Amino acid sequence: MLSPEELTKRAQDLQGRHSRVLKRKTELGGELRSKKEELAALVKEIQVAGYNPKTLVEDRNKAQAELEALMDEFEKGLVEAETSLNAYDKK
Repeated sequence: MLSPEELTKRAQDLQGRHSRVLKRKTELGGELRSKKEELAALVKEIQVAGYNPKTLVEDRNKAQAELEALMDEFEKGLVEAETSLNAYDKK
């Protein structure tokens, strides 16, 4: 059985630890709110740009595929032009 002094000391220790936990909880709550606000702003920016945040990855993949197809088509035309110029230069 604990003495009254030991009980007081233990109670003070528990109160101090509880205060530290509450302070840290408040800090983390603030950080969480900040991150939520940042995320909401990012979602709004994506929507203003004309994209749906839920399909952003698919939209990016589609745009990249379109760009690669256009580049392939351009390169094909460029190779044909280079081949024609080389043939002309050899004459």
